[in-house]
Amino acid sequence: MKTLTPYTKTRFLREHLRHRLTLLRTLRERTSSGYNFQGQGDIYRCVKDSNLIAVRLLLDFLGLKGEYHNGQFRLVESPRRKGAKWEDDVKIDQFIGRLLTPRDVPKNFQRLLAGVYRRADKELAHLTLRFNKPFNEKKALIDSASALEGLFQKFVYAGKPLPAMGA
Repeated sequence: MKTLTPYTKTRFLREHLRHRLTLLRTLRERTSSGYNFQGQGDIYRCVKDSNLIAVRLLLDFLGLKGEYHNGQFRLVESPRRKGAKWEDDVKIDQFIGRLLTPRDVPKNFQRLLAGVYRRADKELAHLTLRFNKPFNEKKALIDSASALEGLFQKFVYAGKPLPAMGA
């Protein structure tokens, strides 16, 4: 794990993370502003997939992942990987000194985030015959975006406003 300078941290939050948060928020923000996806299935699918990608990526940043075990979706810890391949990965421990644990996530969001993570992890990585449909519904994706924003607000931005959507 590389130590980040204050300048690198600020730039990462302002530029890179802002872009990823935009991917996460677009479905919710367009829906709440009354954007009509009717007849624009291609755009709708892209926006939904950007949400799925962002949920998986941002949960990884927080040190969390979803698992499906014995018929249950669970949010579990995802420890930092060792080795040269992962040494430049940026995670929350470089900002707050630790990765999050499932206990940091409100109970009412744990199953949702685990299910959306598993959908993204399985179905966006390769073609599959199994579909995790409940976690691909608009409400689940919007709720997962809001849950993640709450975690970022609390742990990464320490109560300061999240950056506006943008580039």
